[in-house]
Amino acid sequence: MPTLPDTQHIRKLHFYGGPTAAFQGEMDNVATQARSVQVLYHLALRHGVISPSVAREGLALLPEDQADAAAGRRLLQRVLEDGDFLAVRVVR
Repeated sequence: MPTLPDTQHIRKLHFYGGPTAAFQGEMDNVATQARSVQVLYHLALRHGVISPSVAREGLALLPEDQADAAAGRRLLQRVLEDGDFLAVRVVR
């Protein structure tokens, strides 16, 4: 498993996608979503955007039995189902 980046400087992540790169939602960097924020930030740094193939990589990094991974798993599953890309914006 890769070393995940520090996310203490992040307040939240914004997600943009679809044909017009419209706002799709946000994820606050709170204890109940900490692992999700770390993995999604890692994917954005490494790949630039979250594509279906990147979503598969992210799902492998988010354990199903870990509560703070649930929000990230839902978001990545949606990327797989929609077959679309998501851009990630960091809010400090």
